[in-house]
Amino acid sequence: MSQSQPSNVQVISFIVILSFICALILSILASALREPQEIARELDRSKQMLMAARILNPSGYFQVDKAGEFISAHLEKGVQLVPSEALEYPDRTELFDVYQHRLHPMLVTKDGDLVSFKEADINEHDYINENRKRGYYTLPYMLVYEILPNPTGDKEHDESPIGYVILINGYGLWDAIYGYLAISNDGDTVIGISWYDQKETPGLGAVITEPQWQAQFHGKKIFEESPDGTTDFKTAPLGLTVIKGDVESVMGDKPKAKSSIDGIPGATLTGNGVSAAFQDVLAPYRPFLMKLHRKYVENKGER
Repeated sequence: MSQSQPSNVQVISFIVILSFICALILSILASALREPQEIARELDRSKQMLMAARILNPSGYFQVDKAGEFISAHLEKGVQLVPSEALEYPDRTELFDVYQHRLHPMLVTKDGDLVSFKEADINEHDYINENRKRGYYTLPYMLVYEILPNPTGDKEHDESPIGYVILINGYGLWDAIYGYLAISNDGDTVIGISWYDQKETPGLGAVITEPQWQAQFHGKKIFEESPDGTTDFKTAPLGLTVIKGDVESVMGDKPKAKSSIDGIPGATLTGNGVSAAFQDVLAPYRPFLMKLHRKYVENKGER
């Protein structure tokens, strides 16, 4: 006696049930992995900001500025960084601790005033997470991070910010690019940069993430000097320009060279996108940067 074949209804029912079970398993896995993935992304963003601020070396160890030279350091007495000849690589907890103590989120008004989230009556967590893709520079209150000095334990230690980090976003060749620009408290001199999210072509546009290319930003000026070497902070072009070729060969010692970056062979469109991102994002921050520079000059004159 031959075995009866399953009906079409049975086959379809089996497929539907199997699909439902697979979807349920995938949903559970996605939910279980969501938190670890977000922690990993947050850790990477924290590391990238620490690198832009030159608190963390691109190789992964902490560093401190000693007489104008960055040397390796290790954690001591909580979050104090102390020079060390040995290269000690921090774990996740140490990275987050230094990040939270040395990088302090604040807000900037369109008039260039610095205010806290509490003063602006804005929820910090929601603001940062909800506007990351949109771009903070488009908002009435713009995000900036204070770079606080390395603590010394001395009660008379000056805790005034030594710099600020502005979040940069724009478009490369293929997709959006997101990064950090750290600026000295003079409102003009670049401390460093980093890009934490990009989808540029490996070996070409993706070179923007390589430490060797990023290193040339240190010491650059975001306000372009005039041909006579002076800077009018009210009207000077604001940004950093990635040019075709290398700056030394193309511009020599012209003042504009101080705000220019070596181009990447084969990645002109990515370079144009990076230049546009700096110009677009920094423009609304001009009043803030002008006030920083004015305060820096005043403090320098009092010494």
